Amino acid sequence: METTTVTQTAAAHTRRLLREAATGSMPLTPQAAPYGALGVLVVAATATRAAMSASAADAQILAGTAATCIVVAVVAATVAGRRLADRRSRVRARAFIAVAALWLPTVTATGVSVDAVTILTALGMALSLHWWRQRRIPDTVAEVEVLSATEPAQDVYPQRWADNLGGPGCELVGSRLEGCEEIRAGLRYVLRLAPGRHTYTTVMGVLEKVRSGLELLPDHDLIVERHPLLAASCLHLTVVTRSPIRNSITHPGRAAFNPAAGTVDLGPFVDGEGVAAWKAYTKNRLWGGYLQGGTGSGKSRMVEGVALSLADSGTHPTVVWYADGQGGASSPLLMKHADHVARTHRQIFDMLAGMLLVMELRQDENALDELEGFTPAADRPGLLGILDECQKPLSEIENPELAKRTQYLAATIAREGGKVGVALILASQQSTLDAFGGAGNNAEALRSNLLMGNGVILRSKDNNAKQVFGVDVNPRNFPPIAGYAYLVDPQEGARSAPFRGYYVTDDLRARWPQAIAWRSLDAGAANAYGRNYLRRRELAEEAKEAIRRRVQARRAGQPAPPAEHPRVPATVGFDGAAAIREFGIATFPVWDPSKYAPAAKRVMHDGHRKVLGAVDAGHRSPKAIQMATGYSERHVHNLLGELADEFGAIRHAGHGHYEPLARVA
Repeated sequence: METTTVTQTAAAHTRRLLREAATGSMPLTPQAAPYGALGVLVVAATATRAAMSASAADAQILAGTAATCIVVAVVAATVAGRRLADRRSRVRARAFIAVAALWLPTVTATGVSVDAVTILTALGMALSLHWWRQRRIPDTVAEVEVLSATEPAQDVYPQRWADNLGGPGCELVGSRLEGCEEIRAGLRYVLRLAPGRHTYTTVMGVLEKVRSGLELLPDHDLIVERHPLLAASCLHLTVVTRSPIRNSITHPGRAAFNPAAGTVDLGPFVDGEGVAAWKAYTKNRLWGGYLQGGTGSGKSRMVEGVALSLADSGTHPTVVWYADGQGGASSPLLMKHADHVARTHRQIFDMLAGMLLVMELRQDENALDELEGFTPAADRPGLLGILDECQKPLSEIENPELAKRTQYLAATIAREGGKVGVALILASQQSTLDAFGGAGNNAEALRSNLLMGNGVILRSKDNNAKQVFGVDVNPRNFPPIAGYAYLVDPQEGARSAPFRGYYVTDDLRARWPQAIAWRSLDAGAANAYGRNYLRRRELAEEAKEAIRRRVQARRAGQPAPPAEHPRVPATVGFDGAAAIREFGIATFPVWDPSKYAPAAKRVMHDGHRKVLGAVDAGHRSPKAIQMATGYSERHVHNLLGELADEFGAIRHAGHGHYEPLARVA
């Protein structure tokens, strides 16, 4: 009888703790969370072990207690995993879960002992060090007083919501805040809307009224997100009272690129829970995007962070080209280090024409080699073109000769290039559709296809974000903090919330580019572009020298020479980009004397013979031939095509198989 009473008391106490944890009323700080997790494990193990030798009634209660502890632990781990701010935290969390999964059944079988609890505590403390570093206890009494003075009590916001926003006649009548949860940066609630009456979009459209209704202070942030677990009428509302991003966050350098996900970390969300990520590579594709922000918003620094991260990647080889509508003033760093640069409207057009030619070459290669999509490799790297201050070369007023054709090239690349590893990033201070060349089919195609990849809104003086990005966000209301931004329509499962871009320090800007082995195009793609690419270094120096002459002339009070595209000697060879510029989008036919001369008979080389020998030996699929010869998949496909089309030595038997044909000795 006494055992049953103790067991029931323990079970009731456990249920009470779980209920308090679920409602947010448990007086635990974030620093105590690891202790709570360890305690739940010990309670679960003790209850499970006791259930093995208890009476039927006690065993049922104990087993229920243990099961409840385990379920709560799993749910808590899942929710915490979504909110961890960095990869190190996520790795430590997974390690903690693995230790728990191993310790619990072991102790259940052997019995709970002091040694077992000591081992669990030591491992748990070691894995929790990073958690505690990020969630330190205030150092001084003064700091506690400051925090308590700026943070209202937990029950203030639900009442303010009821009085000013959810009550009769209010903007969001019938809605309410509930389930307060204390987080490191402030307070998080469940916002329950009136089903069928309000939506996430409704709330996003009245954010300023929400701020007013909650009586938020100027340095408080507000985040509204779709709830990851509850019905569509339930949202997450976070009031950030202790923002961890008020001070600049130093860029982590090459660690910002996540090769497993193919993303580049842009910076932490304003509540410190997770980082905003730029989607660069997904399966079979390279993505571009669009960034918009006014002067001093941090737009160009964010572009630099993406460019440097991809240029430095060893797992995802990427060639970076950079063009600037302001002549190179936006990012001298990229103008100095990028593989190919453009300063004038004509140079920008030629660069885009070169990207189009590389794109068309790769489309033909995919068709010839029966490849699907694009995977970056050292001999076929991704090609990322960046066009900063894009509104200038796309303006018919500033660039009457080439604006429309520049727009067409950019739209075509944005629409078709990603699947063959050619992508564009556009950036502009312009907050209207003029950033894409004004209203029209090509402007809309360019805008929509860029935003299929990535969209970032930074602070600006104009509120046209809804028109350009399709979201109810007003960048005029962003705090005057460099890098403060909003990520538009991120990858599935990612947060769409304000964040602050990493700060690329002067020291990092000096060291990191020097340590990068900046890649160039492979030989075939370089030849497809033509002489402007092969002479790009020389042309860049000529363009810089032209700038020097203009500066000298203006300082001397003399007429400045026009900014012309450097002349390329005709002896260098055919230039596909120049052909597009002079004769239209479709390259013009070039007279080639070799077409009218007798064709020389093609002779098999060792590669042909090695592949043919593999086919004769019974290796009939490209994969089997690749393993037999040691050649790359692309090389095997090329050789098979030549053996079939030019030598008639094999034939494609369908379903990825080849068979030999009778040959004359």
